[in-house]
Amino acid sequence: MKITGRVLGICLAAVVALTACDDASEKTEDKAGSSAATADVHPALKAHSQLFAKKIHNPVPGVYVAVGYGLANSIMLEGDDGIVIVDTLEGARQAREVLAEFRKITDKPVKAIIFTHNHTDHIYGSKVFAEGREVPVYAHRTTGALIDKIVNILVDTVFARSMRMFGPLLSDDEVVNAGIGPGLGVKVADVALLRPTHVFDDQLDLDVAGLKLKLVHAPGETDDQLFVWLEDRKILLPGDNIYQSFPNLYTIRGTAHRDILKWAQSLDVMRDLKPEAIVPSHTLPLVGSEKVADVLTAYRDAIQYIHDQTVRGINQGLTPDQLVDFVRLPKHLADHPWLIEHYGTVAWSVRAVFNGYIGWFSGQGDELEPLAPTDRAKRMAAAFAKASPLADQARAALAAGDQQWAAELARLWLQAEPDSDEAKTFLARTFKARARGHINPNARHWYLTQAKELTGDLEVGKPVPSDIPDDFLASLPIDGFMAGMTTRLRAEDTLETNTVVRFVFGDVGRTFTVHIRRGVAALSEKAVANPDVTIRTTAEAWKRIAARKRNPALAFAAGEVEVDGGIIEVVKFLALFER
Repeated sequence: MKITGRVLGICLAAVVALTACDDASEKTEDKAGSSAATADVHPALKAHSQLFAKKIHNPVPGVYVAVGYGLANSIMLEGDDGIVIVDTLEGARQAREVLAEFRKITDKPVKAIIFTHNHTDHIYGSKVFAEGREVPVYAHRTTGALIDKIVNILVDTVFARSMRMFGPLLSDDEVVNAGIGPGLGVKVADVALLRPTHVFDDQLDLDVAGLKLKLVHAPGETDDQLFVWLEDRKILLPGDNIYQSFPNLYTIRGTAHRDILKWAQSLDVMRDLKPEAIVPSHTLPLVGSEKVADVLTAYRDAIQYIHDQTVRGINQGLTPDQLVDFVRLPKHLADHPWLIEHYGTVAWSVRAVFNGYIGWFSGQGDELEPLAPTDRAKRMAAAFAKASPLADQARAALAAGDQQWAAELARLWLQAEPDSDEAKTFLARTFKARARGHINPNARHWYLTQAKELTGDLEVGKPVPSDIPDDFLASLPIDGFMAGMTTRLRAEDTLETNTVVRFVFGDVGRTFTVHIRRGVAALSEKAVANPDVTIRTTAEAWKRIAARKRNPALAFAAGEVEVDGGIIEVVKFLALFER
């Protein structure tokens, strides 16, 4: 099917930055019973569609969740003399259908509407739920600006990428589900948006229709994400910070960098509440404190694992391609039913973390100034046609003065023969050739330095912490030293570890807890009962130990460090971290 003017004409440019076309919604709105389950569909993906059967769920008294009517859920909270609607679907048509179902349950008036965040599938049916009345709309302070941001910037490219990601131009048999819902569609005539009227920064307490609600800013999938907490009933509405699929830590339709460490921290805030039920804005609700605790913990641990181990690999000098091989979720997380890669993937997330910290450049000199794609493709085709050894073609290219092509061929040669000194030496020659006469000193230095590294004439190494001047070390806050530990964990050595270590820094009145939990070092400042080891020292002393200016055993012998649990346990603990 081609993208025709007629098809494009029914789509709203300001909306499709996150969505598809109305045709897609018509085709995918009830995928649970559709004929999409063809022979080439992965059985797990086919089974995943069961989550999106169109139904109003009532997981706990007074809470109703419309699942399967659009990409997102709409949630009705019933109070004494009214109702509160949390998220309103992607358009008027979907909203009218859901409101009709809600009205079979109660005729109480809508007293408030809450947007968990700015994404289209959560907000564009809001006018329908107001039923022609003025209804307060609650959101984070930044939500309105984020709605406006998608109107013009990048709309053309994100439209095209959304078409590919959500599959609205595919046939019914080709579209199984959309990972977090049956499908998504917005038509110009169906856009029914109410703007936020009541906004907040960090937290807002509401008393609406006899319901006591707490709205809490919790950055995650979006910076404006919030969750709704019914404290008296221990019910959590987490928005899009959790759903039954591996999260979109990066979305292939395109997005600004998502701070996934903040996402994990937001989940920690939710875990600390000890909810007895969660009602996500995608996929099904979950009831039972133990089940909820397991899901929230696994979800946040998976996110932190991706972050920490990617950063660990970055500090080892790995490129994005190498990181994708290096960072793999441990089995207990990879196999968790709420972390199957039906929406985001580990590999996409790893690349996004690299790009967020380091940017586009992989660090390999041959990728600093690459050939244009068309040029490279032609050269590659010619190389295949020659059917001569890769090394010979690399040498010929350099001899002909074709330095960049020689470098790219040399990299392939080295990747095919990673222990070949000849390949390393030749790649170094290409870098020296690229440096010769280069107008840019940054590029020139990179080429020359990496050439010397390849030939063994130079080792960049790492900074030596013990060389830090004492006065500078003393000026650094202890927070950074503790946070840095999590990204240096040897995760592969701790997959069966469950150890809690408490640090008490008396001189600054701070207490930290590091919980090594099956490949993740979770850091917090909350009190933990009965840790396995307690380390009592000063921030100054611990910074000297961390910087290798002081041997921990000597510090212990000198009384600078006191340990409940034994110094041997501290040594074992420190051995789990690099540097």
